[in-house]
Amino acid sequence: MKTTSLLLEQFKYDKSPIISFQYDPDMPVRVRRILEAVGHERILKIQLGRTPVQEFPLKLLDLLSDSKFTDKQLELGYDELYHNYLLITIENSRGPNVLQHLLEGVGRNTTACTVFKLEKAQRIALKYPMLPDEVIDVYDIPLTPNKTLTLHQLISTASNADENFYKYDAGENNMCQTFVENIIDINGLMANIVDQATLDALKPIDSKALISTLGRRANFVKATTDLSAKLDEIVFDHKILRKKVSQKESGQLHRS
Repeated sequence: MKTTSLLLEQFKYDKSPIISFQYDPDMPVRVRRILEAVGHERILKIQLGRTPVQEFPLKLLDLLSDSKFTDKQLELGYDELYHNYLLITIENSRGPNVLQHLLEGVGRNTTACTVFKLEKAQRIALKYPMLPDEVIDVYDIPLTPNKTLTLHQLISTASNADENFYKYDAGENNMCQTFVENIIDINGLMANIVDQATLDALKPIDSKALISTLGRRANFVKATTDLSAKLDEIVFDHKILRKKVSQKESGQLHRS
C-alpha cells in the first residue's frame, strides 16, 4: 500500500488529466448531485472531526476474534477507536435555500455558508452534519494562504490520485482514517498543520493488525461491508436516478 507521502509525490508528477466528478463512474449519485450544485464554491474552512466507534460493532469484533481484538487494541496503545471525517465549510453564493432539495435537515435559516460532512463508511458520503457530537471533537486544518480551493477540487484531486479512494477494506488499512489523511495530504494541506494534537488525531490506526485478529472470519467482515455498499448503491443511487427521470418526464408532459 502506498503511503500518503508517496501518493502526493506520484500525483505531482502525474500529467494525466483529472477526471471530473461528472464522468467518474464510481462517484455516488448523492455526492455527484451536491457537487453539481455547489462544487464550484470556495472552501472557507476544513476541520477534522471524529467520534468514538459505537460499542456494538466493537463487541461483535471482539466476539468474532475470541477477545483478541481488544487485546490487540490495548497492545497497540489505542485507548479508544474513532471514526474520522472532514467538516468542510463552503461559501453559499447561490442563496440560502439552494440546498434544501438536496439535503434533509437544512432549514430555511441557512446562512451564506454551508457545512458539509465528508466521510467514508461502506461508501463515501457528503452530507449535512446531523448529530451534535459530530461537531464537538474537531481540529482545524489550515488552508493554504492566497490559494483558492473549491469543494470540487478537494474531492476530485484526491479521487484521481488515490486508487483506494472508493474502496473500504479495514483489513488492508483502507478505511475512514486513511481516507481523510489522504485527502488532506494529496491536496497539499498536511504541511500547513503545526498543531501536534491535530497531527495525532489525523494519524490512522493500524486497522490491518486489528482485523487480522479475526483470522479467517475477517473475510466475513469484508463481505458484510461490500454487501452494505452494494445495497446502498442499489437503494439510494437508483432511487435518485429514477426520481430524476420521473421529473424529466413530468416536465415533458407539461410542455406537450
